[in-house]
Amino acid sequence: MKDEDSLLVGRFKKGEEKAFDELMNKYKKRIYYLAYSLTSNHADALDLSQEAFIKAYRSIHRFRGRSSFYTWLYRITVNLCLNHLKKEAKKKEVSFDERIEVAQVDWWSNPKKALKNKELQEDLTRAIDSLPPQQKAVFTLRHLEGLSHKEIASILGCSIGNIKANLFQALQKLRERLKGYVEG
Repeated sequence: MKDEDSLLVGRFKKGEEKAFDELMNKYKKRIYYLAYSLTSNHADALDLSQEAFIKAYRSIHRFRGRSSFYTWLYRITVNLCLNHLKKEAKKKEVSFDERIEVAQVDWWSNPKKALKNKELQEDLTRAIDSLPPQQKAVFTLRHLEGLSHKEIASILGCSIGNIKANLFQALQKLRERLKGYVEG
């Protein structure tokens, strides 16, 4: 896919506006979900994902292709989201229903277990939302987006060691906050 993106970037740099539309259509859902995962707010995610594409559009002439277009766009989005989170004084609580799925249980066959799963999902959402922005970004990119440490380091512009440290700290905090769900 990198080759296809490179061709589209090249076509856009030569003045073909439609090429950027293709890039945007290809990544708009993933960028929205990334922004939503980091902000936990639908309106903010829409605004930030749109802002990411505007920023990419305006600065694509500086894109040199040292990373994939996708990685570059992710980095723009994460930076916008982190800046947004730093500016926010009050945290908002919204579930990650679409991103984190706890095993679904039929309410009629096992209402007690279904209630436990719902509580776990709500507690997990609150725990992720309570992480500091950098740790939340690293956790989200690793465990919800499935990116490698190297990709995350490239997106966030820091070392792999820094990514591992933030991920370790995030996991420690999540384990502590969710210890009631872990046996032993």
